Amino acid sequence: MLTLKKLILNTAFYLFFFLLTILYTVVLTLLMIGVRVLSSDHEVNRQLRLGIRWYGRILIWVLPQPFLKVKYTNKSRQENKDLPCIVICNHRSSSDPFLMACLSFDLIQIVNKWPFRIPFLGWVARLSGYLSVNEMSFEEFRYRCGNILDQGVSVVAFPEGTRSGSRAMGQFRSATFRIALEKKVPIVPLCITGNEDKPLRGSFWLNPGTILIHKLPPVPYEEFKDFSPFKLKNYIRDIIERETKVMDSQK
Repeated sequence: MLTLKKLILNTAFYLFFFLLTILYTVVLTLLMIGVRVLSSDHEVNRQLRLGIRWYGRILIWVLPQPFLKVKYTNKSRQENKDLPCIVICNHRSSSDPFLMACLSFDLIQIVNKWPFRIPFLGWVARLSGYLSVNEMSFEEFRYRCGNILDQGVSVVAFPEGTRSGSRAMGQFRSATFRIALEKKVPIVPLCITGNEDKPLRGSFWLNPGTILIHKLPPVPYEEFKDFSPFKLKNYIRDIIERETKVMDSQK
């Protein structure tokens, strides 16, 4: 049975989500027309990604209040010191890609096909350079990721491949870790807990509560340069799993 709190949360959130998306569409379209005339394609893409981040911040820190809260903790000593980097996240919910708005640096997400199916937002994500990992060969993925990192833009990946829908963590795939070894960039573990039911897999209903996000210190290339991709993916997975267990115990 729906509680009153849950009903208010979902009614208010999706109403303002609809209105925010319309406003975002109009404003971003007008801005992009101006930027397109005066700037390069690279600058257009960068501005689109900046727009996505601000849209996401309103979405995760404003619209769900007061029944659903997102708490971000940066455990790095210095913010944005080791850029570009590869951010590796655990993947519990379809809300995970939106939560990347908590990061303050320029980034491109590696996602499954479904985010590109979202009306307008999927189109903006594709224009911004986001990668649909299931729609390309490894060689194309490797080439495009390399270009992104060479431009000073970071990459965010969910190496489980699909959301778990629970506190359990799936096995990691190796592709992104091969890129980290080849490009010699640091890996930043990002741990997310509390959103496994926000929403539940196969549902759009958000549940009240608190989502925790911990950005851990970067793992420098020097620390894993002698690892195989298999050893590296399990090394990073163990770091994230240990942290998420601690975070889950705090609820």
